[in-house]
Amino acid sequence: MGTYFTSSEFSSCEVGGFVATALLHDLRVNNFTFTNFPEVVVAWDDDNFHITLKVQEASSSTFSFDYETVIAEVKRFRDKKEVSAQVFDIIQKHVAELEGAV
Repeated sequence: MGTYFTSSEFSSCEVGGFVATALLHDLRVNNFTFTNFPEVVVAWDDDNFHITLKVQEASSSTFSFDYETVIAEVKRFRDKKEVSAQVFDIIQKHVAELEGAV
């Protein structure tokens, strides 16, 4: 079960959801070189959300988004829109890193 951030009115599952949306887009356009779909691990502290992608015992390096970015991306996710280009580029970079690690 995800954590709900009452003051911002979104859950940690929605953070994973917008990352997964970007992963699906990348899969459709570029395919993946690894088997299976990456696990999206979401952690956070007072300033940022930290994302790690995992597949087949391998992990990407952790990348972070500040709360302002996360709130904007969760809104896009709820509106059924793709993630912003800047966020997609960061996620795609880490997918490529994960592909190199598998």
